[in-house]
Amino acid sequence: MLRPMPRLFLNHADAWGLTLVICALPLLIHQVRLTPLSLALIVTVTVCYWLGFAVNDYFDAPFDAQHHDKRRRNFFARQTVGKGWLRLGLLAAFGSAVIVLAQFGLKGALVALFGGLALWLYSAPPARLKTRPGWDLLMHVLFVQTFPYAVVMYLLVLPWQAIDTVLLTTFGLASLTAQLEQQIRDYEVDSRTERNFTTVVGIRWSSRLLRFGTILLIANVTLHTLAAVIPLALAPFGIIALPILLHRFLRSSSAPRSEWLVRLSVAAALLYAVIAAYSTLPTVFVNTAR
Repeated sequence: MLRPMPRLFLNHADAWGLTLVICALPLLIHQVRLTPLSLALIVTVTVCYWLGFAVNDYFDAPFDAQHHDKRRRNFFARQTVGKGWLRLGLLAAFGSAVIVLAQFGLKGALVALFGGLALWLYSAPPARLKTRPGWDLLMHVLFVQTFPYAVVMYLLVLPWQAIDTVLLTTFGLASLTAQLEQQIRDYEVDSRTERNFTTVVGIRWSSRLLRFGTILLIANVTLHTLAAVIPLALAPFGIIALPILLHRFLRSSSAPRSEWLVRLSVAAALLYAVIAAYSTLPTVFVNTAR
């Protein structure tokens, strides 16, 4: 069990790495001083998303094991883990998160309850909302990229501004299109195992929706940047993501996305976030957060 463990912790690093960037954005945008508690919140939300991806892989394992590429990406499809160890891991990870969120009182408890419930309903039977067409996309829009941003805003009691609405819209469109892209990639194996939006409507319509959503995403960011709602300091994030978005129009509808391009883009975004935070420490982190 020890040798495969690093693979488990690094699994979906591109996804939870993006969560880390999203959680840090409200502090930079609203010029909030980084404190031990706000740092613990960012780390906790990121760890919870790592946990969510792990739980999803656990329940996907019987299906992913039937396909070579999906089996290779799923730790639990290659490694047997007893239910006792799984429960212990869940209890330890979620318990640690609850301890941090409890510092925010009732609001922290509500976030823990709401987030934990969403995690379980999406992946675990009998609900398994990821296999219910429509619900699968809605859950991604609400929770994959928008929820971590909203949680940091909510728990740190940051003032809501126009840019926050724009960013939540952007994250919602990004989550929707990313999920459609993944469903198109996995259509062949998913159509033999479980249902989702793309297996019901087909690759052709999902591809159309993917490209339409991508156009809306690009337009949303471009127009609000020109209108100075999105500051130019955030422009590099858009530039980093642009090759991924343009690739959706350059490849055929059935061709998979470039996984190395996604990983490279997330790594670049994380690097820029660190550089931006470090370079603006003397002037940006000036207010007091919880």
